[in-house]
Amino acid sequence: MSSPGVDGDRDLSPAQEERRRRILGAAVERARSGGWDGVQMREVARESGVALGTLYRYFPSKEFLLVSVMHEQVAGLADRLAVRPPRGSEPVERVADVLRRANRALLREPSVTETLIRALVTGGPSVAPAVAGVRDLMRRIVTDALGEEESGAAPSDRTVSIDLLTDVWLASLVSWITGIEPADRLVDKLSEAAAVLLGEGPAGR
Repeated sequence: MSSPGVDGDRDLSPAQEERRRRILGAAVERARSGGWDGVQMREVARESGVALGTLYRYFPSKEFLLVSVMHEQVAGLADRLAVRPPRGSEPVERVADVLRRANRALLREPSVTETLIRALVTGGPSVAPAVAGVRDLMRRIVTDALGEEESGAAPSDRTVSIDLLTDVWLASLVSWITGIEPADRLVDKLSEAAAVLLGEGPAGR
């Protein structure tokens, strides 16, 4: 699944897709070893074996590149959920399991996650297509966990609730990387938010 991008918005040839994946992989390695400051576009281009101009054709900014990495990670979660569906007999339990699994993967590499979230919140309008791609993918994942089809009509209360839950998820990650919330609190907080927003908590009754 291609992440949003200048070239990601259209079908890529196998060679282009392989080049894009090399770029994303190099960005992850740079974030893993050096965090935000370690992700330098010139170094990403060098390590992925592409010209700097080619890198910018795929990803017009560092922030766009990093949010595209996040999209790729969320897409990986979607693939894993297709193999191992979320657990739970009730819809909200399944959504909580999805969020738990998403956080477990992100918290495994705090340096990478901190870098990705920083790009997400500081990129500005220029990264809007990539951010929208992450939100759309999370919306589909949560909708699938609920066992409901997403409507193409005007947003329903349920769709708004799903979007709000996605916002809470992203805000919780920001709270974690800034030290406001400990990692072990995130899952409980998201489970509570899912219950409230999706109809099983005090505000959803």
